[in-house]
Amino acid sequence: MEALKRKIRNKLPKGTLYFYYLCTAVKACLPDIKRRVHDKVYNNSESDKVKRDLTLSYHIIEKGLTMPVPRPGFGKAVVIGLVNTIVKYQKLNLPEAELEFKQSVSVLKEYIEFHKSIYYQLDQEVTAKLDIIETRFKGIEGIKQIRTNKDEYFQHIQKPFDQFCISRYSVRNYTNQEISLPVLYECIELAQKSPSFCNRQPTRVKIVKSAEKKKAILDIQNGNRGFGDLAETLLVITSVISTTKDIHERNENHLNGGMFSMTLLNALHFHKIAACSLNWSVSNDKDVKIREILNIPNNEVVLLIISCGYVPDEFSVASSPRKKAEEITVEHL
Repeated sequence: MEALKRKIRNKLPKGTLYFYYLCTAVKACLPDIKRRVHDKVYNNSESDKVKRDLTLSYHIIEKGLTMPVPRPGFGKAVVIGLVNTIVKYQKLNLPEAELEFKQSVSVLKEYIEFHKSIYYQLDQEVTAKLDIIETRFKGIEGIKQIRTNKDEYFQHIQKPFDQFCISRYSVRNYTNQEISLPVLYECIELAQKSPSFCNRQPTRVKIVKSAEKKKAILDIQNGNRGFGDLAETLLVITSVISTTKDIHERNENHLNGGMFSMTLLNALHFHKIAACSLNWSVSNDKDVKIREILNIPNNEVVLLIISCGYVPDEFSVASSPRKKAEEITVEHL
């Protein structure tokens, strides 16, 4: 049967085949597209969406607090927006014990403390908003950002897996010490042990050390301001679409790439190399640009970028607390 299908495909014009596969792809992807559109238009779950907005904003501020040199008065629009979202959350009578709410308040208090410590007078509009936080939420405390050093940060890399796993954080501060290619290849070899669908191994890695290419890539990636330029190496993770058999395997490139990337991050940590995942949620024109910069084939999809480098003697990491396992798990017993 497979041989017959192959014969038929070989006899059909390319245009006909293209149209057939296009229709098949639309049919397969349409339910997911509808689900996403329906969520944006008809899902009135204010609870989920306000928590989303809290997390997006507080994470920007906690990243700013852990920059190599935090810029005084940074993130004015984000700070104001976060206070407004906190007030909205309170008006919805949602529980104040939730992680997203507690951490949002805590990060803003830390923002206030930072500026007091450097004797910087914040903008009047920002100060007025932050007064709401100081007066209304005196008893709410979250987890502050973590100040650490090189020895402390890597002290658990030879320990049991639970300690090793908990010890890794995204790091946004690097020295200019060179990461050798043999060490990077050792890390990639370890990542190759990640699960792979039918052992097809679709993931590819582009090691970028050229200063010109790193700058060009970081200029079009959204989320590396204040630290991206310090990265000694960028690892661009892609996946070969041709390894999938048909459109029903469309998620495998991202699933396999995600597992590979997490193992790679752990491998870098094991080799005392700090790293931070940079999302590649970009418009098509930016995707075209990175393909031109790195000459990425059309049959590869870009998944994410990892910035990495050796750490300075002292640095800070964002605490980014996680929900407890019970909060994200549903039991079907």
